[in-house]
Amino acid sequence: MFTKLVNWRNWRLPVKLAAVLIVPVTIAVGVGVLQIQSHMERAESYAALQRLVKVRSALIPVIQGVQAERRIIAEGVGPQILAEQVKRTEDARKALREQNGKTSLSEVVTARMNDVGAKIGGLTALREQTGDVPKVIAEYTSLTELMLDVDEVLASEFGDPALFRTAMGLHHVMHVQEQVLYQQAVVLSGLTRGQLVTAEVRSLVESNVKLSYIAGEFAALATPDQLNAYGTMFNGPDIEAHRKMLATAVLHPTSDAPVTGNANSNRPKPLPIAAADWSKASGAVVTSLNGVVTGLQDDLRTTANRLRDETSDAAGTASAVLFASLVLAGTIGFVVGRYLLRSLNALRRSALEVAWHKLPEMVATGRGSTEIEPVPVDTTEEFGQVARAFDAVHQQAVKSVIEQAGMRANMRNIFVNLSRRSQSLVERQLKLMEELEKYEEDPDQLANLFKLDHLATRMRRNNENLMVLSGGDVARRFTRPIPLTDVLRAAAAEIEQYQRVMVHTAPNAEVVGYVASDLVRLLAELLDNATAFSPPHTQVSISASIEAGDIVQIDVVDHGIGIDREALEAVNHRLEAAGEGVDVQVFREMGLFVVGRLAARHQIVVRLDAQQGKGTRAIVLVPAELAPRREESWESFRGEAIEAQQTSWFQASAAAAPPPPPAPARQTPESARGFLNAFQRGVQRGLPDHQESR
Repeated sequence: MFTKLVNWRNWRLPVKLAAVLIVPVTIAVGVGVLQIQSHMERAESYAALQRLVKVRSALIPVIQGVQAERRIIAEGVGPQILAEQVKRTEDARKALREQNGKTSLSEVVTARMNDVGAKIGGLTALREQTGDVPKVIAEYTSLTELMLDVDEVLASEFGDPALFRTAMGLHHVMHVQEQVLYQQAVVLSGLTRGQLVTAEVRSLVESNVKLSYIAGEFAALATPDQLNAYGTMFNGPDIEAHRKMLATAVLHPTSDAPVTGNANSNRPKPLPIAAADWSKASGAVVTSLNGVVTGLQDDLRTTANRLRDETSDAAGTASAVLFASLVLAGTIGFVVGRYLLRSLNALRRSALEVAWHKLPEMVATGRGSTEIEPVPVDTTEEFGQVARAFDAVHQQAVKSVIEQAGMRANMRNIFVNLSRRSQSLVERQLKLMEELEKYEEDPDQLANLFKLDHLATRMRRNNENLMVLSGGDVARRFTRPIPLTDVLRAAAAEIEQYQRVMVHTAPNAEVVGYVASDLVRLLAELLDNATAFSPPHTQVSISASIEAGDIVQIDVVDHGIGIDREALEAVNHRLEAAGEGVDVQVFREMGLFVVGRLAARHQIVVRLDAQQGKGTRAIVLVPAELAPRREESWESFRGEAIEAQQTSWFQASAAAAPPPPPAPARQTPESARGFLNAFQRGVQRGLPDHQESR
């Protein structure tokens, strides 16, 4: 791979053209992508902060609802008002849960939210315990502090400096508001009883200290505008009245203070504060703080939206610049390389069309015009010269293909002519031997004539195989349907070692005439292979049966050594390849090639099956339409068989048929019996040793 990169001279022309622009384009794309990615990451972070803003906006109504319930219980205004507030609080909780489901929160925030949810779950029982108001206020205050802790964690999630200060300032203002509302609830509880207890006074003092500290924290983080808004709203006559009444409540004697002297005379007087005045003053403070909270929320939301829009716009601008740069680079490359690439593509398309379509089609068919279509490149520069050179090569290739096709056709014609001439001689030889056998009475000579007869039959089959391999057709054709049993017997009679073949009874079916002769040759080749590759003392059986779908299955079984699995797969593959028209590659496999050609001609399936050491089985499946069942009675079959013997099964031309021999003289019964005895003795002597005649 490294060698190819270094050897740049062998790069393709488009690659060379692209290399001119690849460095600046790569740098521009890299820088642009990094910048866009940075802007997108910032935009996504701001989007996450926007979702946090929405969570805080949903959390604040829950906090305010809990604070309002605490105030109502402390004031004791009745269960109806409390029930209405409880409904508003639950609606706020539902909105918070929905917003949490839309937002991906951190593990810390999720854990704190779960704690808040568990704590709020106990409000139902707490709302019914209105008798011990201080305890209820303490529980509500604990829940409020827990929710404020969640708000503080949410505020700490705002990592951007422009948002962090506002988020923390909002939290401090909410904490200040909580202290004011807590003081309001404690004082209202004391006003309901008439006096405060020492613990409540202590809590008011602590709350006032916290309020001052938190206000200082807010002043340290807030912007000048935010600080100005806080100072404006958190000032005025109501604020001053609230401070004075709070100081009066803190300094007034408590109800659980020790009594000295006369108990009745030293009993503390009720708080000199009107509940309505206290509620009005503290409510005004809370309203002012609500304005600050709303302003900070709007500021936080506006800032997050602005920052996200700015980063999104920056990412869009960077994308546009990057796209414009790529378009410019692509335009330059297109203008520079268009002319060269057009000629190259035309040459390439023409070459591929010739290599993958035109030449293979001409080779397959052996036909075509010697005129070629030139490559559509008319220039005189290097590409034009290459195009003209390719046209010359194409022209020479077309001439070679046509010449080779003509040579193959001539060779096939030669094989066909030789086969037909030899076939004619063999047919004459067979007829001559039939005449000699008919009048021969010497058993020895008759046995030799039978051997010559089968050798000549084998020669005739070889000539027919040569005709099949040449793509021609043989002259022997059955003119009428032939019983399946006769087809099996005719196949056995076609081989040299016909004595070893055992023909089993076949089903009552007939093979159509135009298929019967090819099926005989096909089975003869299989029987010839079976006898050649099995021990001479064993028998080869041929049988037939009708399977599902009226398919005729013919089995040729020998008892040889069999074929191993790999060789069997190879043989079956060659049978299929022969049916597809592949040329013979090995001469010793000519018989299998003929079998494949004949089977493919009539859609007959042939496959071999074998087990090592247990012989080989050839299976031939003949479609039902080629070998239909025979429905006629035995008498009609016998009559047709006699008629077929009288008319001959084979169709031959009148010009090739030799003149009929002269009729022999009528023999006496004694001479006929002698001729029959001599015929039987000749047959016995012509058989191998220890072989019974069948």
